[in-house]
Amino acid sequence: MQYKGGMSRGPRLQRGLTLIELMVAALLAIFLVGGILLLHLSGRSTFIDAEQLSRIQENVRFASDYMIRDIRNAGFRDEAVLKVGHELQIRRAYADIDDSDGDGFDELRIRYAGRGHCTEAFDEFRLVENEYSLNANTGELTCRGRTVERDWGGEIQITAQTFSEPVGLVGGLTGIAFQLVCPDGGTACDCDIETDLENACIGVRVAMQFEGMRALDNSGNFDNRSIELAAAFRNVVLDRVNAHAFE
Repeated sequence: MQYKGGMSRGPRLQRGLTLIELMVAALLAIFLVGGILLLHLSGRSTFIDAEQLSRIQENVRFASDYMIRDIRNAGFRDEAVLKVGHELQIRRAYADIDDSDGDGFDELRIRYAGRGHCTEAFDEFRLVENEYSLNANTGELTCRGRTVERDWGGEIQITAQTFSEPVGLVGGLTGIAFQLVCPDGGTACDCDIETDLENACIGVRVAMQFEGMRALDNSGNFDNRSIELAAAFRNVVLDRVNAHAFE
């Protein structure tokens, strides 16, 4: 193109980016960062779910191993070392289910002759009572125990003794329930082999509700998962077997 003075000017060099180019670049950057964030969140969610599943399995394993093993001891008596009165306290109430604190969750109490309860070990057999319950504030399955020493008088009642401080066994619980098992398959029976061996309770069912996996609605909440366990009072079952054997 010819201008005055005989000078010509070529096409001007482009300086910087246009607004449209900047918008396109920003949009691509947003998509890239968004994809990275989604990938990170997905991996983190998978990790949390795996950790949650592992914790649930460990809690269930520990609860079923420790608590059920202890419950099976209900009704065990060592007449050679216990006072008659102490032995009778086991025979007349070796298991009981109640909501004594009114929190809406059951407590299970079991009695037997043992060398320790869930918070303390002894060097001799004593009358022992353990109580299993749910701490609704912490979501823990807890246990506490009390005892009557062997050398104490036979009239000493275990119900008059003070429980130990409770200890937490497993966490992540949202509910718990206990149910007696009766010889006829029902749940309405007493745990008293002194008065009525034939109809005395022979076991207990335990239902526990755990905080489960992450909900599928992306709410951030966790679904609850329930498990049911059962334990027989093996010493009571043996009492029944022996009683029938000598009939």
